[in-house]
Amino acid sequence: MKKLLLILALCLAFACKKKETVAIDDITSYKWPLQSATVSPVLTVDGKSSSNFMTLSGPSSCLNNNYALSFSSNGSYAFTSTGPLCDMISFQNAKWTKNGNEITLNAGFGNTETVNLNGANIIQKYTFEKEGKTYTVTYIFTAKSK
Repeated sequence: MKKLLLILALCLAFACKKKETVAIDDITSYKWPLQSATVSPVLTVDGKSSSNFMTLSGPSSCLNNNYALSFSSNGSYAFTSTGPLCDMISFQNAKWTKNGNEITLNAGFGNTETVNLNGANIIQKYTFEKEGKTYTVTYIFTAKSK
């Protein structure tokens, strides 16, 4: 009986696989829809407290209407959304560069931002102040085949 348990334990040990992290080198081969936007600490908007920034933004916000990040092979990028008034920002001068897992976004307005590629996710952080309190929103975009 002990031998049977030992054999079963060995079989289970070798049968278990670690979760594989997908490494993505060519970010232009994917579209990057927003999967989550989490604010920390919890934010209160119109009497409603939540850490889900997408919920706090409202149903017609850009974040809740197919918000995505896309990269072109010519070095340009854009944030897109099908929400009302979401196409008002021009990304015609926006450029991106990639160095390892860091992607530098230059919106063409004189500012740059670095986001991180972690497996099949791009993680972007945005910090702002409201009523003397500092908040950080973590946006996670996940690779989807084009």
